[in-house]
Amino acid sequence: MALSLRDVRCDPIASRALAELMHDYTVAEEEGRVVLTKKAGTMRLFLHALDDLHQWDFIQHKGMLNEREGLRARSATLEQQRESWKVRALMAEAQLLEATAKPVSEVRAQNVSDVRYASLKRFLAKRFHPDYAAAQGIEKIVRNEIFKEIWGEVERLDQAGAGTRAAASRSSAAA
Repeated sequence: MALSLRDVRCDPIASRALAELMHDYTVAEEEGRVVLTKKAGTMRLFLHALDDLHQWDFIQHKGMLNEREGLRARSATLEQQRESWKVRALMAEAQLLEATAKPVSEVRAQNVSDVRYASLKRFLAKRFHPDYAAAQGIEKIVRNEIFKEIWGEVERLDQAGAGTRAAASRSSAAA
């Protein structure tokens, strides 16, 4: 049975498939068949029946469905990521508001006291640590005992401060 362009135009599926193929091929009718010639080359397709165009359309449709499913999956992933980032942004905003709610003078005083405390620790370590003490005899022993007593208290304060900071960070994270 001969295939003509008129037959193709009358069949909606074949007509749609041919319209898609015409982007890359020129269409001609010769000797009872439709011939498609590649525009950028010499490749030719010979169509003998409408079923050839129906198969091409089916393959294209199946490819589009697969692509659509892939896009749907990516969209769901992006939606989840967006929600995750939204939660993180809200948490960061809450932490920022909490930090800015403290009076500036309180924050400065805390920073100044931290710097002064670190400076005092360095001074005591250089002044009384046995490795740095230039004294001899009994004076060295006395400095060593003073250092042990003072440094024990310094370490206790460090541990108490670390516990307070950890508790404060846990309470701010829970809020």
